[in-house]
Amino acid sequence: MPDSFVEVTQRGWGNRIMGSIMGVFFGIALFLGSFYLLYWNEGRVDMSKIAMTAVQIGAEAVDATANGKLVSVTGTVKTDETVGDGLFLKLGNWLAIDRNVEMYAWGEHKSTKSQTNVGGSSTETTTYSYSKGWTDHPTATADFQHPEGHENPAMPNLEGSSGTVGTAKIGAYDLPMGEIQLPGYKDLSLNPNMLELKDGFTLVDSKFLFKGKGTMGTPEVGDMRVSYSDVPNGFDGTAFGKLEGSTIRPFMTDKGDILHRLFYGSRDGAIKTMSTEYLMWIWIFRGIGFFMMFLGLSMIFGPISVFLDVLPIFGSISRAAVGGLAFIVSIVLSIVTILVSMLFHSLMAVLIAVAVIVVGLIVWIMSKRKKAAGAQA
Repeated sequence: MPDSFVEVTQRGWGNRIMGSIMGVFFGIALFLGSFYLLYWNEGRVDMSKIAMTAVQIGAEAVDATANGKLVSVTGTVKTDETVGDGLFLKLGNWLAIDRNVEMYAWGEHKSTKSQTNVGGSSTETTTYSYSKGWTDHPTATADFQHPEGHENPAMPNLEGSSGTVGTAKIGAYDLPMGEIQLPGYKDLSLNPNMLELKDGFTLVDSKFLFKGKGTMGTPEVGDMRVSYSDVPNGFDGTAFGKLEGSTIRPFMTDKGDILHRLFYGSRDGAIKTMSTEYLMWIWIFRGIGFFMMFLGLSMIFGPISVFLDVLPIFGSISRAAVGGLAFIVSIVLSIVTILVSMLFHSLMAVLIAVAVIVVGLIVWIMSKRKKAAGAQA
C-alpha cells in the first residue's frame, strides 16, 4: 500500500462565494475577540513581582512572625515517604513520578493547495501522507482518510499516570505535595531493582520498558514503550506560598491568582524563571491577538477577492491588497489596544489604591471625632 495519496476536488464560484460570506461572520467574531484577548493579556499578573514581595525566612526553624504572610524559603527539599506507579515501578524515595506510555503507530499528515481557475472556480489538491512514529495518543484507524494498510491496533488498557508523596519538607517547613506546583520533571534512570516487570515488558536500556514484535531499534506498529520521569528527593530548592503555622499553603493575590510553587535552586533564580515565563506568555498572547485580528479582517473582506476571482489575476491582486491592508491595520490596532489596555489596567490599580486611602482617611477622621466628642462630654 502507498503511504501518500492525492485527491483533487473542484469548487464552483457560487459555492466559494457562499463559503466566504459565511466566513465573514466568523471573521467578525475573531476580530472582536482579538480586542478582548489583548485587553485581558495586559491585565495578567506578573507573578515574579508578587514573589519579590515575599518575606524571606530561614529554613532552619519555623518563623512565627511570618505567619499568614507570603513567604519564600530556600533549603533542601526532602521526604521520608515513598511513591510508585502501582504497576512496574516499585515504591521509591522520590518526591513525584510520572509514567509515559507510547505506542508505535501510523500517523496521518494532510496538506492542501488551491488553484483558482478562470470563471471563479477552484481546484484543490489535498495530499494525505502516512508515517510511523512513537505517540501517546495514536489515531484510530477509522479516522484516517485512507485506512487501508495503515491500521493501528487499539491502545492497550495502559495509560500514563503521575503520583506524588503526601508531604515533603523544606527545612522545618511542610510542603503539601498534592497542592504545590512542582518544578519540571527529569528523566528517571531505570534499573532492574526498581522494577517489577510483567505483562511481557522488558527493560531494554536505562530509560525504556519495551513490549512488542520488533525491537526498540526497529519497532513494529503496535509495539509499546514505557518511560518515567521524576522530581528527585533531596534537591536544593525554593518554595513560595502563604505560611500557616509550619506549612506553606497557597497564597492568593487580590486578583485571585495563586502563588504556591516549588523551584530548583535559589530565590533569585526562581523569580527570574517566573519573570521569563510572564514575558514569554505575554508576547505569545500578543501574537495570537494580532493574528486573530489579521485573520478576522482578511475573512471579513474575503468575499471581495472571491468575487473578483472570475479573472484570477484580479482576485490575486485583491487578495494581496486586502492582506497588506489587514496586516497594517492589525499592527496599528494591536499596538493601540495594548497601550490603552496597559493604561487602563494601571489606572484601575491607581483608582483602587486611592479609594482604599480615602476610605482609610474617612475611618480615621470619624474615629478621631468620636474620641473628641467623648472627651467633651
